Amino acid sequence: MPDRQTFDASALLDLLERSWAAQLRRVSLVVEADAPEEMIEAAADALGKAYRRLGHQELASRWPACVAVSIAGVAARHGGGGAFWPHWWAASHHRGSASNWGAAFLGALRAFGLRADPDVKRSIRMHAGLGTVADAPLLRLDPFGQGIQRDDAPMAHPGTEFVDALLVFAEDGRHLPGELPSSVVWVAYHRGRELIADAPLRVIAESFLPLGWDGWRLAQISLENVTWLALEDGPRRLVRRRARPHLLIDERIPGVAAPDGSAVLAAPPALWLPEGAWLVTVERAGGGPATPADPADLWARLPRPLLGTFTVTVRDASGRGIQEAVTVAEGLSVCYDPPVRLFDDEGLVPADALLGTDPGLTVTPQALTFTLEETVRQVTCVAAGQSLTFAVTPPHMRVLTGREWRTAPLRLTVTSLAELQSLRFEIPGARERLPVEVFAGGAVVQELTPHARGDYSLRRVLDTVAAHGHATLVVRPYGRPIPLATISPAPQTTPDPWLCND
Repeated sequence: MPDRQTFDASALLDLLERSWAAQLRRVSLVVEADAPEEMIEAAADALGKAYRRLGHQELASRWPACVAVSIAGVAARHGGGGAFWPHWWAASHHRGSASNWGAAFLGALRAFGLRADPDVKRSIRMHAGLGTVADAPLLRLDPFGQGIQRDDAPMAHPGTEFVDALLVFAEDGRHLPGELPSSVVWVAYHRGRELIADAPLRVIAESFLPLGWDGWRLAQISLENVTWLALEDGPRRLVRRRARPHLLIDERIPGVAAPDGSAVLAAPPALWLPEGAWLVTVERAGGGPATPADPADLWARLPRPLLGTFTVTVRDASGRGIQEAVTVAEGLSVCYDPPVRLFDDEGLVPADALLGTDPGLTVTPQALTFTLEETVRQVTCVAAGQSLTFAVTPPHMRVLTGREWRTAPLRLTVTSLAELQSLRFEIPGARERLPVEVFAGGAVVQELTPHARGDYSLRRVLDTVAAHGHATLVVRPYGRPIPLATISPAPQTTPDPWLCND
């Protein structure tokens, strides 16, 4: 039964690159990518082997996602301070130049447009979710006594350094700055920010911090079923997980959805297996019973190109494993013009979609035109006797008011403005939360910045509209104004001439 040693370094890095690159394009910190610990270890080892042959510049240009995820992942587990590089050399099994590895890491960040500090250690710590202080103080916790101690002295207050921090400690009081254990820990944080995770948190005990820590909470919680922990709108702290199988999924076909609404892949995923004996089966939806599959090539026994929804089941002797469904239209591609539909005065700008296929797969129709009212159209793919209909939705901006997403600028009055309270908008591919400009009388008279959750307060515009009689909310995603909403005075009511209005 093949395991991770079956893959040579380049082949493994090629597989991981496709999966991790897709994730890094959607995050702001590398640590937010979903990369299991055993895969990070294997990638670090493969990078060390490739470094010997190719050097750091080739690594950063050929496998930037692997470089970024591996270095940040090792830092998240061991800390990113001055003693980080020995941990990296041990993980990569190669004592390369720290400056060269650092240059490769910064180059990898730039490849995905991720924020990079010129100080390599600060960048590594930031993207590992450890903050940006390279030489972190030694912290300990006495949960039922002196509270948090810094360099063996009690801390009277958090100061500016930790005011927004999530501090995590082991049961014995050790500070845990990197990856967290899947066990019981103590957490300290300000009550003004909610503690969140991908599964419900079980609180075991509560304690108190000294008076200088007013507003802070100290709690003992279990991370047994959690894979990440974070403060609301803060970076995720990864929790070390038991090794399990993992499908390496390439980037989804943008804007193409299966009948059940799930994403569609243009290439079938590869399978990553931890060491051990595993039974693997693949079952086509509506196509009969599950059949055994070769773990080294899941799809070898199926006719190509693949078209359909497939359930991959992986189990060991104890029944532990995974079961995941993926929809594949092998060789299908789509190009949109414009790449993202923005608003004009009436709705979304018109768009065209051109679909392409590899030999053996056909799609009908191959070209689609979307009017300003249309957001989705259907296409049918046929391959190897299989047929499947997909929904095609070009990427487009949208605006949320209340609980309803809209695909056209809002038409508001002063009355509806007060009722809605806030709005939110999304523009695919936009990494920053842009300010909203308030136009009135032919000039920008006010600028709205988003709250932490990404919404903009409409109450702040009420006085502006009252002063000018009207306003237009505009955002500039690509340097040109895009209307979000127009606000008009409340309609005047006409007096009833039959009533006395004195």
